[in-house]
Amino acid sequence: MLLSLLFAPVASALTLPPILSQGTGCGSPLPSGQTPGSVTNVTIESGGLTRSYLVFVPPTYDPLLPTPLILSYHGGLQTAMDQLELDEFTKPYFNNDSFVIYPQGIDERWQGVPGDHVNDLGFTTDILNSVQSSYCLDLTKIGASGKSDGAGFVNLLACDATLSSRIAAFAPVSGAYYIDKLPCYPDTITIPCNASRSDVPILAFHGGADNIIAYDGGERKDECLPSIPHWIREWAARDGLSETNTTVPFAEDAVIYKYGSTTNCTSGGLVNLVYDSVNGHDWPSTQPNIDNTHLPPYHPVSFNATPMILDFFSQNPLPLWYLL
Repeated sequence: MLLSLLFAPVASALTLPPILSQGTGCGSPLPSGQTPGSVTNVTIESGGLTRSYLVFVPPTYDPLLPTPLILSYHGGLQTAMDQLELDEFTKPYFNNDSFVIYPQGIDERWQGVPGDHVNDLGFTTDILNSVQSSYCLDLTKIGASGKSDGAGFVNLLACDATLSSRIAAFAPVSGAYYIDKLPCYPDTITIPCNASRSDVPILAFHGGADNIIAYDGGERKDECLPSIPHWIREWAARDGLSETNTTVPFAEDAVIYKYGSTTNCTSGGLVNLVYDSVNGHDWPSTQPNIDNTHLPPYHPVSFNATPMILDFFSQNPLPLWYLL
């Protein structure tokens, strides 16, 4: 804190030596119009298109201190602002210390959804290149989360040969993991993945009462959705873990299926599935939100996904050798 106070008046004049684990924006002032605690809409050129994203600057931001970053992707037919309101990553009682980026999908959709052909992997790469030169980021602490179609895209990020070694950890919620293959056999379908790591941390959430993206999978939009148990076991196998999980009850109607370490009931384990038998196609929350205020089966549940995701990201940084 003392160093921050001493150097704050001249931060814009500093040129810090490059450090492997931090972005090149350390020591630079915030872009015009941005202040700690604010949300700003930013435009960027990507793939020949003008794209946009919201950026939340954490209230505690110090341009001399490397800061974590979260990418959060909205659901289908929703917006970046919808996702900001839903995930609550910008609420001070959950997060004061991490940047949050909310990308906006073209036509409110993401790459991987049937019929979508926009290069959102390239869009994410362009965002990361831009923000790490604008802000003081901790490049070992970049996490990705999202809801529904956005969660399906988070899975594409985790399976991408380049971005899987640039983003540290992944937390999809009610994910739509479309696979372009019919007939659909949800429990055995081959799930394409080209992750460049065998230690990808996954914390997934899915409801047993999800009547949009069924827990048991099946045909949807002329493509195949794997069953969620099959999908999570495939991630355990990719990470070299046993397909046998440890079941940890932690809230009413909810358990965590853990693959790997079980030292912590909410964040231990490299691959984790949080299953709530009564949750619908919702971002799990104990309070009303824009998901759970619809007609039944939508309703608040017995736990909050948001602090669990933030804790998971905090405990699973990217090993430094992936930045070499």
